[in-house]
Amino acid sequence: MFVSEKMLQKLERFIVIIFGWWFLSGIERRSLDMNFTIQDLETKNILQSMPPLSEIPLSFYFLAFSFVGSIIGGIILIRYLHKKKVEDGLNKLAQDQAQLVVDSEFEARQLDDEDREFFIKLTNTKDPAIHVPIIMSSQKFEETVREYKKSERFTDSDLDRIYMLRKGLQFTFKNTKVGFTCTQMLEPGTHLECQIHHKDKNVIFMSTVLESNETQLYIKPPKVKTRPANMKQFSELYCKIRRVDDADYEFKFKIIGQLVRDLNAVILKHTSTISRLHIRHHERLPLDLEMDFEMVPARQFEMEQKMELGKGEYIRLSGIIKDMSAGGIKVQLGELPEQGINNDDVFLFHLPYSSMRKKLAAAVLDVVSRGGLNDIHLKFRDVDMLTRMKLNQYLHRRKISMEAA
Repeated sequence: MFVSEKMLQKLERFIVIIFGWWFLSGIERRSLDMNFTIQDLETKNILQSMPPLSEIPLSFYFLAFSFVGSIIGGIILIRYLHKKKVEDGLNKLAQDQAQLVVDSEFEARQLDDEDREFFIKLTNTKDPAIHVPIIMSSQKFEETVREYKKSERFTDSDLDRIYMLRKGLQFTFKNTKVGFTCTQMLEPGTHLECQIHHKDKNVIFMSTVLESNETQLYIKPPKVKTRPANMKQFSELYCKIRRVDDADYEFKFKIIGQLVRDLNAVILKHTSTISRLHIRHHERLPLDLEMDFEMVPARQFEMEQKMELGKGEYIRLSGIIKDMSAGGIKVQLGELPEQGINNDDVFLFHLPYSSMRKKLAAAVLDVVSRGGLNDIHLKFRDVDMLTRMKLNQYLHRRKISMEAA
C-alpha cells in the first residue's frame, strides 16, 4: 500500500521533533547563582557528554549516516511511488479514452472483425493511442501503408486487403474531410480531365475511371472516328480533377498498357505525387455570341434548385456573351429590365454545341453601365466537375476554330 500525503507530512514533523529534542535535551533553564561550584563541571546535555570527535569510532559515523540516509531515501521513495501511481492512473485513463475513440470510429465506419485484425497487423501495434491518428488522417494512413509494404510482414495477398481497408475507413476522393493523397482514393465512375502532350500540342479529352485496385487504375480511352484511340504509344497522361468545396488537383499517370478486348481500357500506374492548385486560373475567350437569357432572383433560384429549372415565369432577356471562361461570363445588354438587376440574381441559358442538356446558371457579380450599354459580370453557379470539363472542352474547340479562321 502507498502512504498518503498526510501520513508523509506527519512523518516529517515527527523526525523534526526527535532531532530538536535530541539537541536541546539537558539544557538548564532555571536561574543560576553566580557562585561557581564543582557541580558546574557536570555535563548539562548530550553534546557535552560526547567524547572528542577523534575518539568516536568510524562505525558510529557509518551507522548515523546510514540512518539519516535511510530516512531521506524512504521519503524520496514514498514520493516517487505516489507520483508514479498518479501517472499510471492518468495513462490508463488516456488509454481507455483512446480505445473508446478507436472502437467508436470502427463502429461508425462499419468495419468488420477481419478489417480490424488486419488494421492491427498493418500498424504492428495494439496501442490505441497510435491507432487514433492513423484512423483520422489519410496522410498518416498512407505513410503507414508505405512502411508496411517495405517491411518483411508484407505479402502480395495483402494488396487487396489494403485497398478494401482504405475504402472501409472512408479515405475516398468524395470524402472532403480527408486529404487527397493518392490516386487509389479515386472510385469507379469518377470523371477525369486528361491531357496528352504530343508534338508541342495538348490533346484534351474527358475520361471515366472504370476500375481500380491497389496498383493500377483503368480508364476509358478517347475515341478517334468512333474507335478507341491507341494510348500505348504515349508514356504519360496528365490529369486534372476538381473536388467539390475544396480545390483543383493535378497529377501525372504512367501509362502501362491498354486492353483491347472485353473492357477496352487504358491501364495506368497509381501515383501519390499530387499537386493542389490553390489559385484557379481560367483562360477568358472572346465570343460575341448572341444569347437569350432567363433571369430569376437568387432566393427563388435556391428554392427551385431541387425542381426542374426553366419552367417558371422568369424575366426574359436578350444579350451578347462578350467573353467566357470556365469560371463565368460577361454579358452585354442594351437596356436593363424595369425592376433592374441585383447582385446574386441568376441568369439561365442553354449553351449550344456544348453537349450539355441542362441550362447553365450564372450569378450576377457586378453591373457596369457606360455609353448606353450595360456589362453584366457573372460567375457560374453549382458547376460540378463534369460540367466544368465540358465547358473547358467547348472553349478549347472554339479557340481552335477561331485560330483556324
